[in-house]
Amino acid sequence: MENLSARSSSYRARLSISLSDLMIGKRLAAFMVLLALALPLGGCGFTPLYAERDDASITADLSMLDVSAPNDRLGRELKYGLLDLLSSSGNPPSNPTYLVEIAPIVYSEDLAIERDADVTRKNMVMVVPFRLINTETKETVLRSTSRSRSSYNRVDSEFANIVAAQDAERRIAAAIAADIKVQLSIHFHRLAQTGG
Repeated sequence: MENLSARSSSYRARLSISLSDLMIGKRLAAFMVLLALALPLGGCGFTPLYAERDDASITADLSMLDVSAPNDRLGRELKYGLLDLLSSSGNPPSNPTYLVEIAPIVYSEDLAIERDADVTRKNMVMVVPFRLINTETKETVLRSTSRSRSSYNRVDSEFANIVAAQDAERRIAAAIAADIKVQLSIHFHRLAQTGG
């Protein structure tokens, strides 16, 4: 009779080889699926939004923008938040090519109203219509709107309510600034694609 330990070790060796072959096959199959999914991207004209093009970039276009906003706390928050995102220095250029004119509108909504008419949660909504104006021709080249909302709890302390409302306002102002930057980036990307 054949040695049992020799048979079992032979079986284990064959089993381990086939499992490792199986793992290599799965990795190869996963790679092939990823390759098949990535190939159509080249055919559809996909390019990264911040890719360099002809020694200029969308980042350079964005850094040549100035921002005009109302001269109040919210307007300044939006203006300087947007300038920080548009240029590495956070300062407006000395000779801007375009001007971004923003006009924020803020309102709040009661979300959670108790039986005694106390409001325990509020929603703050900001809608910011904006225009991109060519400073040379004074022509509006892009008109769009950005929206954001944030909620906050209301408590018995009025100071805590004021701080919570200001924090919600800062959060939505940052979200609006980021959204405006994305919309402007897409505009300049499309402009570069059409040769404008």
